[in-house]
Amino acid sequence: MSLKGGLKIQYSTENEDEQEKIEELIKEEERKSHQTQVLTCPVCNSSNVTYYLGGELGYQYRCNDCGYVGALVLEK
Repeated sequence: MSLKGGLKIQYSTENEDEQEKIEELIKEEERKSHQTQVLTCPVCNSSNVTYYLGGELGYQYRCNDCGYVGALVLEK
């Protein structure tokens, strides 16, 4: 099954019910990713947070109000 962004998920199952459940879970996660989420700084609770770095180590965010940089941000 292919997802947005070219990500492909391969799985092997002989049970059709299990396969349908997996596909529905994947579709549900895709729908969630389209919802708007507000990122909030864990230090000052500001919503003025932007994406800062990424790559193999994961995402890093920066608070433009207090200067916090880190992977931990709150989603509201």
